[in-house]
Amino acid sequence: MIGILKKRKLRKQLKEYLHAAKHARNMREDIADPKDIEALLAAEAAVREIRNGGDGDVEKAVQALDVAANKVYPSSNTSGIRENVEVIIVALAAAMAIRAFFFQPFKIPTGSMQPTLNGIKVEAQASPTLFDRQPLAFAKWLLTGTSYKTVRAKASGSIQSAERTRDADIFYIGGVPHKIPSYMAGLERQLQRGHYYHKGDVILSCTKIAGDHILVNKMKYNFMHPDRGDIAVFDTRHITLEQVRKGTFYIKRMVGLAGEKIQIQNKEIVADGKIVREPPIFEKIATDPAYDGHTNAGKLATPDDFIQLSDTEYLMMGDNTKNSLDGRYFGGVPREDFQGPAFFVYWPFREHWGIVH
Repeated sequence: MIGILKKRKLRKQLKEYLHAAKHARNMREDIADPKDIEALLAAEAAVREIRNGGDGDVEKAVQALDVAANKVYPSSNTSGIRENVEVIIVALAAAMAIRAFFFQPFKIPTGSMQPTLNGIKVEAQASPTLFDRQPLAFAKWLLTGTSYKTVRAKASGSIQSAERTRDADIFYIGGVPHKIPSYMAGLERQLQRGHYYHKGDVILSCTKIAGDHILVNKMKYNFMHPDRGDIAVFDTRHITLEQVRKGTFYIKRMVGLAGEKIQIQNKEIVADGKIVREPPIFEKIATDPAYDGHTNAGKLATPDDFIQLSDTEYLMMGDNTKNSLDGRYFGGVPREDFQGPAFFVYWPFREHWGIVH
């Protein structure tokens, strides 16, 4: 029995050697020396004969095959590189698996969750400092997420007209469109309407502060019910409100649980007629000037308005409700659309780095 197993294992190994040799021949057959190809074919034949039950020294036959294959398709200089590539591929595959099933990164683009989480922010800055020049600029960005940004004139002339899109404002100078990103919209007062700009002049400049980048626990809601107070990421695929993009993700705080009747009264969340004070973040949002409480709007425009959630829906709102397109406008979010709760800010290394509360 042992002899049979050994023979089977040997046949399998020899098959792998032959496969590698054939690959080498196929890769270089058109440019290799014909004599080297002929030697490789002979070495393959010798190994194949042993594999089929013939006599011969297995070790010598395999060694000869290896020498012949390397002569046709040299691998000694690239084996280290190949090994490194294989390690990288395995690492990437593992990272993708973790992302798909366990933890997934998201970034906060807007200020709807401030001051709990930061979206992209800008501060006026007329000119670059020493730390805005390379290589210091890269180190500054890597640590703090801040970078100096400018918009320069692509043509000479004065500002002729403007139009607004969903993601940017577009100004025309000398008939050429200039895109102003939405995060810089608050700085448009810097624009000098009657001023004549020369090509290359700085139109706008600022310090851009990256929004918080978070990790989401994709496993938790597979085993546990969502909790009030969770800061969770959800898919917008079932939201019908025109202003909400399809196929994107929002991050908001969970204020209403399945089956509840939700109202906003005196800047507080009311669930089934009771003021929500747990977890403590709700008391803080209602009383801390930094949050300024929940504001009435949309479907909850007055204290008497309410949203009745179904048994599979949850109501999500931004902590900064004055600047949040949230459940007050589009209603409940189905359980199936949740990616999971945010649990860690991994970048930038600023005031919010660490566990999400």
